Amino acid sequence: MKNKENQFTKRVINGVYETNKMLLRIGDSEVVKIFKPKKSSPRRYGREKESLQRMLDIEGVPTLIDTNDDQHTIRMSRLPGKTASSLSADNVVILSKIVYQMLAAGVARHSLPIRDIVVDNHGNLGLVDFERVTLCRHAWSPVWRIARKVSIYHLYRLINDYQPQLLSPKAKMMVKIGGMIRQIGLVIRAFK
Repeated sequence: MKNKENQFTKRVINGVYETNKMLLRIGDSEVVKIFKPKKSSPRRYGREKESLQRMLDIEGVPTLIDTNDDQHTIRMSRLPGKTASSLSADNVVILSKIVYQMLAAGVARHSLPIRDIVVDNHGNLGLVDFERVTLCRHAWSPVWRIARKVSIYHLYRLINDYQPQLLSPKAKMMVKIGGMIRQIGLVIRAFK
């Protein structure tokens, strides 16, 4: 039953996308993201807000318009397009540029699902949803260095899924090793 509920809530209905953790109101030119009252809401809100502040100059990322710290609400620009269902070679080039600019701004994503990538009819690509990130506080931090590698792994994993011919042998090896590490993590979680 839970899966059916989650599948239902993961669709946009009349401009609204809702999960048990947040509510998105999607307008023609802007999106309002409201973090529902949960223990993790202040942390997730703060990470997304700071991420968008750090990435103000990156094309392909929503522009922060306004925030409300008391209500954990973010108002941002809406990127044109729809959720990507696949990635062309040109899309991969644009996505790679966004990810490396994001990392240069000190933002590393914990995952990079295709549902967070939007593409319009002209091939313009954007990346959304920055509440699950690690923010760089010190370039030498081991946590930052690992988080950066995780972001790059997820970029390469997506490229491997949709345009594998574009990966170098070194990147292919990173995808293989990262996949093995993920499998070990899943096994460990299953025994907890």
